[in-house]
Amino acid sequence: MKPLFRKGFDWLDMGVRMAVMAFATIMLLALALQVFMRFVLDKPLSWSEELALACFSWSMLLAIGLGVRQQTHVRMDLLVDNLPKALSFLIEKTVMLCIAGFGAFLAVAGKDYVADAVGTTSAAIGYPIVYLYACAPVCGVVIALFALEHLFLGDPNKSQDELVEINVSKE
Repeated sequence: MKPLFRKGFDWLDMGVRMAVMAFATIMLLALALQVFMRFVLDKPLSWSEELALACFSWSMLLAIGLGVRQQTHVRMDLLVDNLPKALSFLIEKTVMLCIAGFGAFLAVAGKDYVADAVGTTSAAIGYPIVYLYACAPVCGVVIALFALEHLFLGDPNKSQDELVEINVSKE
């Protein structure tokens, strides 16, 4: 059952990565077009900044979830690395539980934020603003899921041999 869940998380990781790359590409194209239109043709676009902001918000918040999975988020390892393995293991699990809690909070609070924005539209493009604000609850779910993966399945970045070594040494 564990390999099936890990495969599901790998698929989620791949989907989130593709979404981040797509949003970043659209953002960069919109900004490049804006610069060209403004400085070369002297006809600035009214919608490009709004599109770039939406793509930036989505790509950065989704990338936070990827950072949780890859453990590239800001952390201080000096203390934890010098503790006994069992205590270090306990601290790692506690941190992942806190991150999962933060993700869940972001998902719930973001859902309420989206609900409050129903009916509003963006100024330049006129799209429903809930599309922009939906990045908060979606990101919260991604953060929580990847933190729960670490909590229950272990670190996806470590080989099975490393995980067995940690489990044996903690006993």
